[in-house]
Parts: sequence; structure tokens; C-alpha cells
Amino acid sequence: MSHARTLVQQDLAHWLDEVLSQPMPASTVAFHVNLYETEESVLVELMGTSSFSAGANPETDYWPGDATFYTDEYRFEIPFGVAGAAWPEWLETSKDMVRSYLCDGKNAARLRDSQGVGIGFCDGDMYVLWPEAKA
Repeated sequence: MSHARTLVQQDLAHWLDEVLSQPMPASTVAFHVNLYETEESVLVELMGTSSFSAGANPETDYWPGDATFYTDEYRFEIPFGVAGAAWPEWLETSKDMVRSYLCDGKNAARLRDSQGVGIGFCDGDMYVLWPEAKA
């Protein structure tokens, strides 16, 4: 892992620590990571959802439930120099970074104790990160 990626991973962990330490609506039962493309980076937004259903095939059927909260304008930025050259790499980098947080992040238990965690670009496919999809 490059030094730049390590630093961004650490910064993402601090951002998630802060977001997940805040009070959340009681109706929040799951989480979804929205990804947005900008001219120079991928923006990461965390949202809580009131439901979670991975579907029969989590690789194709998952869709986040109704939002209970968003981090809105408080988004995290992954520069393209770290995320990769094109959207498939951006998605994989983002998935890897969030999976890493799920394993050992300070407040990762809040995510793991939920019904599920998903990720995806707002205008693209969505993927289940937790519980880990079974092959």
C-alpha cells in the first residue's frame, strides 16, 4: 500500500470515527456509503437507513432503505491519485477502505451491530459490505 493511500485510509478512519460517535436517529438500523465523482476526487458520504435488505443476490439486488440521516456537506474526499484512474478502481478502493474500517475502526462496532452496510455510486450499482456477502 502506498504511503499516500495509507494516509488517506487513516484520515477516512478518523472521519468515520467522528461521524459514528454522533447521536443517530432511533430509526437507524443500517448504513450506506454513497460515493460521488468530482473533477479531482471521489466524495464519501455516510447515511443511516431505516431498513436493510440485501436481496437474493447481494451483488445485484441490494438497494439502501429510506434515509434516516446523511453526513450531507460533511463528506470525505479520496483523491483520484489514491482512488485510481477510473470509476471501477474508485469503487474497489472505496470498498477496500470501508472494509478495512469495518475490521478495526474505533467505532466499527456501530456498523457491525447494524443490520447491514452497503456502498455504491449514487447513480450506479450498490454492493453489500456487511454482513459479508456469501458466495
